Amino acid sequence: MMGKLTLLRRQSTDTMSRTGLGKYADNVERCLKKEGAEYDVIYFDIDLSRGRVGLFVNGIIKPLISVLKTGSKDGIFHAADELCGMFFPLIRGKKVLTLHHVIKKGEYKGNLYYVMWMIATAVSIWSADRVIAISEPTKKEILRKFKVDPEKVVCVINGIDEMFQIEEGVEKEKTIGCMGMLIPRKNMSSAVTAFKMLHDRPGMSEYSLEICGNGPEKDKLLRMAETFGISDKVRFVSNLSDSEILRFYNRSALFFNTSLHEGIGLVTIEAQRCGTPVLHLKGADIPEEATRLSVPCANEEEMAESAYELLKNKTEYERIAKRSKEYADTFGNEFCQQYCRVIKELE
Repeated sequence: MMGKLTLLRRQSTDTMSRTGLGKYADNVERCLKKEGAEYDVIYFDIDLSRGRVGLFVNGIIKPLISVLKTGSKDGIFHAADELCGMFFPLIRGKKVLTLHHVIKKGEYKGNLYYVMWMIATAVSIWSADRVIAISEPTKKEILRKFKVDPEKVVCVINGIDEMFQIEEGVEKEKTIGCMGMLIPRKNMSSAVTAFKMLHDRPGMSEYSLEICGNGPEKDKLLRMAETFGISDKVRFVSNLSDSEILRFYNRSALFFNTSLHEGIGLVTIEAQRCGTPVLHLKGADIPEEATRLSVPCANEEEMAESAYELLKNKTEYERIAKRSKEYADTFGNEFCQQYCRVIKELE
């Protein structure tokens, strides 16, 4: 049985809530409940769409007040992502930080988020008693960029919500799926380009591209689709419920993962668990654990060609879907055990 823990996490309504950051915090809460641990939550509403004032009030001032009320107490405080650890110096208890990936300048439009991230991450890393990296590449990035004591950093690969499974009665549609924030790092423009090339191949004109996500690059992607003459074939959806996300994975024939950089990349594993083959770019900075059973593609043209071959070859499609699901079903199964061990070592 664990002692009292305070979880510092993103608010469930912010723009990060359905990305890896929100899913990770949800997974931590599931583990704490499974362990029967007593815990409190301090929410950080870091929503980039609310503007600078909203970001300052809901992402800094309100959580700061909550930290000041509880941070003087003993116990363990776990910041579930980088920005949520910005007030670690005000906390007396043991502190754990989870770092998802080391961002690069230019990943987000404007420099405000990058500056906030750099300051908060440096402060929280140096103030933390333990740093959890969600993959080995992320651990190496942390050690290289922040010169932290290697003994302080431990790799614990995130688990997958058990809800992601093949849903009975849901048939595959003529849809290529994508999921992620519409920011440069996610590289959704390559997905649109690859889909255009696929769409132009024989028998593929009935397929559509459905992108689940929102962000500053949406207008750019809409213009691309219009230029390519496929506006009627490219759809955007967002704010889906859990059941809608599960259905989205299940009904997609294939998934394009064109992201350039991921701390782990759970979208690939979630789609594979739902019986949907995934294609990714070879040169992307994504941990091999996540892409081990997805189809590597050198560029957009090869992604379109590989997708075409899979959609035309039912036997190969089913072989890839079966193998990738078997692997995804075992992914991150030891997360709760490893996470609880990190916490208990600090008690």
